[in-house]
Amino acid sequence: MSEWYIGPGAGATMSTISLMPKLVDKFYSQGITYGLTTRYISENHFGFQIDLNYFEAGWKEDLNGLGKASDYSYSRKLNFVEIPFLMHAYTGSKASRVFLNVGPKFSYLLSETEEIRDLSPKNDLRDHEKKVENPFQYGIVAGAGFEFHLKRSVLGLEGRYCYGLTNIFDDQIDSENFSSSSLQTISLHVYVLFELNGYIK
Repeated sequence: MSEWYIGPGAGATMSTISLMPKLVDKFYSQGITYGLTTRYISENHFGFQIDLNYFEAGWKEDLNGLGKASDYSYSRKLNFVEIPFLMHAYTGSKASRVFLNVGPKFSYLLSETEEIRDLSPKNDLRDHEKKVENPFQYGIVAGAGFEFHLKRSVLGLEGRYCYGLTNIFDDQIDSENFSSSSLQTISLHVYVLFELNGYIK
C-alpha cells in the first residue's frame, strides 16, 4: 500500500507562555495558522506527514487580576514559520478515518510585536520590551482528528497541542532573566488534501 497526499490547511491558534518567575497571571492569545501538508501512507493504518506552516503564538498578561481576557494589560504576538515531522496513525473505513499525529516540531521566529495598555510603573515588568533571545524553537506535537475521503481528495479537521521544549529568553537565574520561558500552543485547523497516486507513475 502506498498513498501520497498534498494540500493546504488553515485555522486558529491559542497560546500562552510558562514564565518562571511567573510575575503575573497569563491569558491565552489568539492567532491564525495556515500552510501546506504532505502525507505519505506506507502501509495500512500507518504513515508519515510533514507540514510547512505560518503560525501565530504569544500571550497576554492580567496585571490587575481582573480575570477577563478583554482587560489584559500587556500582550505579545510572535510570528513563526514551523515544520512538524509527524507519525500518522489512523483507523476507519475507505470513506472516513479517525487519526492521531505525534512528533517533533521545529520553528523559527519571523517577527514579534508588543502592546502595552497599562503604562503605570507597576506594569514595568522584566519581560516587557525584552526581545526574544532564542528565535529557533522546538517542541513535541500531539494531534487528533477525523477526515472524509472523497474520490481523489480528503477533507479533514484536526486539533493539536504543542509543548515547547526550548525557552524564548535565555535561561539564567537572576533578577533580569527567567529560568523558564517556554511556549504552550493549541490549534484547530481544517485542510483539504489531494491524492497524488493517480498522477505519479
